[in-house]
Amino acid sequence: MEGLMSFQAQSVRAVSREQSSPVEASAVTPFDNTLPSKVLDVWQNASAVCFDVDSTVCIDEGIDEFAEFCGAGKAVAEWTARAMNGSVPFEDALAARLSLINPSLSQLQDFLKRPPRLSPGIDLLVKKLKDKKKDVYLVSGGFRQMINPVASILGIPLENIFANQMLFGSNGESAGFDKNEPTSRSGGKPTAVQQIKKAHGYKSVVMIGDGATDLEARMPGGADLFICYGGVQLRESVAAKADWLVFNFKDLINSLENWELTAPFRGCKIQVPTKFVVGDLDATYNVPGTKEYIHNGGFKKEVPNWQEGVVMEEVAHFINQEKPDEINAHIYDFIQRF
Repeated sequence: MEGLMSFQAQSVRAVSREQSSPVEASAVTPFDNTLPSKVLDVWQNASAVCFDVDSTVCIDEGIDEFAEFCGAGKAVAEWTARAMNGSVPFEDALAARLSLINPSLSQLQDFLKRPPRLSPGIDLLVKKLKDKKKDVYLVSGGFRQMINPVASILGIPLENIFANQMLFGSNGESAGFDKNEPTSRSGGKPTAVQQIKKAHGYKSVVMIGDGATDLEARMPGGADLFICYGGVQLRESVAAKADWLVFNFKDLINSLENWELTAPFRGCKIQVPTKFVVGDLDATYNVPGTKEYIHNGGFKKEVPNWQEGVVMEEVAHFINQEKPDEINAHIYDFIQRF
């Protein structure tokens, strides 16, 4: 029974999580009702995938780490949080942070001697995408100087980077940033994705990131799908509007690997009489939007012969181990009806 719960919640809502403490459903507004078959279809058939870098491809926020290195960490981190939550125009936040850091070229060169910290699984995901002939781009509000080493590690061509450029004077002093880069201002990521899509004639493009500027990329002519990665930072206002929320890149890798195997069953409904049993502490059951989906009619659409639902109290995912007698009684009672 718990296997049915995991399959339905993850494949129908297209929401998954691998963390010990689930987000309460009340903490985030319910996700939109995008059908998972459509979400997965776009993901599987996308011509290109664009990744945000900070807190997505990399564990760190690059500009925050650089600020800490230069002695301006706390003040800059506050501006980063505002920018990622969409509460201030991005160009204002970028200018303010760079002004606070006021870096020299030599400081940047010393900082870049430290290797970037990649998010777990991102190297395997990028490889899987390239194996499936999907082009990969890095679209970031961060700086090219910090992103170039990341692209090199992942085997992404430098021309596939859309990011900002720190400028320096003849003596190595800070001279701000290149304001001609589309990612240097609000609305920049949608513009970058639109340029990518138009230049290469891609039929569909997916954007993966954690912040409000990444969500913006899902605009007419831009990204056809926005996947929110919450494995480093969960920004609730962004996650609530995502087409798909994941906390582990393994979910995306698995979906690419399993899609061909499950193709014959795509769109199939569970037609047999069904009794659904789940624990109230199950992490998947507590993913935002899942309870609404199960109890407000969405589940019934996929399981038209669903006859009964039971939520067991004080039980997590492994209900057959935690309360074996009760779960066996539920199963026996249901079978006896036929």
